[in-house]
Amino acid sequence: MSFAGVGNAAVGALAVNLATNLLTKEENKPATKKDLKNLMSSLKQRYYPILNIPIRRDGAKAHYDMETKNFIYLKNY
Repeated sequence: MSFAGVGNAAVGALAVNLATNLLTKEENKPATKKDLKNLMSSLKQRYYPILNIPIRRDGAKAHYDMETKNFIYLKNY
């Protein structure tokens, strides 16, 4: 094992890692702890709108209640 061989291996590994980082799309990169914390904080709200259930005649929109695990109609939410 020579110093030149070790240097060549290090440069090669660096080049491969750099190319991988540059060519990988952002949505295909693994999630970080920060990404997971942001996702969890965005899921803290109680009611989520349900888009594929039509609006009721009185104008109330369908929402999913995360606490009761049911869908409900809310008028001005």
